[in-house]
Order: sequence, then C-alpha cells, then structure tokens
Amino acid sequence: MHAKYRLMIAMLMVLVSCAQDTETKKIELSNPGFGITETSIDALDEGVDVPVLLRTNDVIKGMQFTLSWNPNLGQVIKPALTDANPGFTISAGEPVNGEMKVLIFSMKGEVFNTDDSTIMTIPIRITDPEASYFTLTFKDAIFAGPGAVSYEIPVTHARLKINR
Repeated sequence: MHAKYRLMIAMLMVLVSCAQDTETKKIELSNPGFGITETSIDALDEGVDVPVLLRTNDVIKGMQFTLSWNPNLGQVIKPALTDANPGFTISAGEPVNGEMKVLIFSMKGEVFNTDDSTIMTIPIRITDPEASYFTLTFKDAIFAGPGAVSYEIPVTHARLKINR
C-alpha cells in the first residue's frame, strides 16, 4: 500500500517538474511570425526589456498594433527599435487602461531589415509583488508593404512567468 503511494507521489513530482520546465523555455516563433518568444522574466525593480521578434520574407515598410496588458500587475514603457533599423521611427501613445497604440514607419519609405529577427524591445516593470504571470498581447496588428499591401503574419503573444 505504501509502495503505491510512493509511486504516485514520485509520478506527481515528475509531472510537476516537467510542467515547470516547459514554462521557462523559449517558444519557437513561426516563419513568418511576429511576437515574443520569452516565457519568463526576472522581476527586477528597474524593469526588464522584453525582445520582440519578426521573421518574414515579405517586404515590410511599416506596422502598427495595440499593446495590451493588466495595468494592475505592471507598467509598459514605449517600445524601442534595435539598431538594425535606424531609418524607422516608432510612435507610441501614452498608456491608458493597459493599452498603448504603436506605429512603426519610415519617412523615407525604407524597407524593414529582418536579418536579425529581434526588431525591438518592450520595457516592462512589474509593480505587483504577488503577481506570478504578466500577459502582453498585440491587438489589431497590421504589417504593411509596398503599395499599401497588407500581410497576414501570425502573432505570438506573451504569457511571462515572473521569476523572483
């Protein structure tokens, strides 16, 4: 009887261990794809920059989306582009009720460089010391190409486990 309980407890511990391991691994971004592949962040007082990736062979000349999150759990600061696209401008509205509209464009009509899939970072600061997860979504994402062509690119949202 005790052997059965020990075996059941051992199996339960293995299952819990496996479940925890999958939460902290990066997920694979589809190709094409846009979003966050991180599955966990460290809850630092000063915040953390979460990388956003874009993988596509399409010619991207601009994009827009609305970031959405729970403002009771954390703050999201204006995203910043990486050095790979210096000719682009990022415009972001002020955060209101856990949403921020973001527009990325080039005044000269340049094409987005996707050689390095990390195109920008989003600074996040966790404000709820009890929060276990922070979810960040990209609503209404539009990817624009030449001649006002719009591309359908799968979007990967983030459910970030908060490491303390």
